Amino acid sequence: FDYREIRKESALILLIGQVSFEIDAKTYNTGIRSDPFTKDPWALYLPRGRRVKIEALADSEIAVVKSPSEKEGTEVFIRPEEVKKRCGGVWNWRRDIRDIIDCSIPAERLLIGETINAPGSWSSWPPHKHDEDDYPHEVKMEEVYHFRLNPKDGFALQRIYGDDFNEVHLIEDGDTALIPKGYHPVVVCPGHQLYYLWILAGERRHPLMRSDERFRWQSVLEASLREVI
Repeated sequence: FDYREIRKESALILLIGQVSFEIDAKTYNTGIRSDPFTKDPWALYLPRGRRVKIEALADSEIAVVKSPSEKEGTEVFIRPEEVKKRCGGVWNWRRDIRDIIDCSIPAERLLIGETINAPGSWSSWPPHKHDEDDYPHEVKMEEVYHFRLNPKDGFALQRIYGDDFNEVHLIEDGDTALIPKGYHPVVVCPGHQLYYLWILAGERRHPLMRSDERFRWQSVLEASLREVI
């Protein structure tokens, strides 16, 4: 499969399987990613205008992420050992986070990563938003979540809210949520893990978020607990 975007930068994230990427005379081979819950990803960042040939070496799924771009450059192949891993939250809002395309990758607008929720746990908690430009407190960025569940027959709930709107969505395996604005916490049902690929895009590429002031005290609690746990 040949892929090229003339006016957009792209990121190709291997969700499941094994593929090779061929660009000019260079070939980048992934290993096997059997699942996104226990295995770290391979990814390819493509500046605008670059052409890549993608060959599936096994049954595979790739997330294709795009954003308008004026910037040209060189591709970046990201291996699992280069993915930055961290833990967010404590107690029942603890989650594992993988930063795939962070500020160290020379993208123009994209920031991309993965989050894993343990059964019955929350993430994007305390609730935060990034829909206004108020630097250095908040930077406007749109976001997309793509979800997987383990086992697949579970569900999650995604709330998206602000001062003048309030939405709650039932999330099932394979669903995608668009988050152009608002606070957006998510919780998974007991007995099931939740995975989501998160994609941020904005003119100012800074992950600066504003927490809902009603729950801001939990960030202080989290910091205190981390000192003793």
